[in-house]
Amino acid sequence: MTTTTSAATAQNAAAPVEDDHPAPVRPLSVNIRPILESVAGRLTPAEIDEWFHGFDRANEARGFYLELTSEGELVINVMVNRDGARSELRFGTALEIWAEQHGGEAYGAGVIVRLPDGSRVRPDAAWLSPQQVAQLPPVSAGGAITLCPAFIVEIISASDTLPPLQRKMERYIANGAQLGWLIDPYRRQVHLYQPNTQPQLLNDPETLSGDPTLPNFTFEIRRRIFNLHQPAQQE
Repeated sequence: MTTTTSAATAQNAAAPVEDDHPAPVRPLSVNIRPILESVAGRLTPAEIDEWFHGFDRANEARGFYLELTSEGELVINVMVNRDGARSELRFGTALEIWAEQHGGEAYGAGVIVRLPDGSRVRPDAAWLSPQQVAQLPPVSAGGAITLCPAFIVEIISASDTLPPLQRKMERYIANGAQLGWLIDPYRRQVHLYQPNTQPQLLNDPETLSGDPTLPNFTFEIRRRIFNLHQPAQQE
């Protein structure tokens, strides 16, 4: 079970929580299921990955990145702000350093993951176990990781609302993730996700531990992420 080294308060976090931190622009979604159905049987999953990769990269200069759900919803997300980019870099760097010593492969924001249910997602950080790395096929032109990483991290940005990200974390677990952290730097909270257990909410933890999924991985979340962000406005 994931633990913290501070006296953080843990409580049930299964029910969506209202989200009120500043969000000038929200992600949008477009139903492209008819398009996907029209090419079904004519394009392989790898060819769809290649198409999606090109479509996503073509819109980066406009300040957007794309994801695709298994239901055929194309989600148009706004790029993170400066503090969000620094948070992603700090976490991704710590995870990469740990993976160099303990094995597997660490990824930062920008990698495209094709989940077993057909979703194409871009987590803020992810780790593949050594066993998963051994199962990966050669990298395709689309560059997608073709299985669900054992460890997934999402960091809430100023443009995000909480409920969609809670559903996204549930999707990761349903597709095989063993541990997920949904980090809310504005409220100084972390939602913990693991298989066969209810999500847990940690309030202002000083550190997070990845044991047993990530042995000996400890991250100073308060100092390295929470302190970069302004708190959510209270009504």
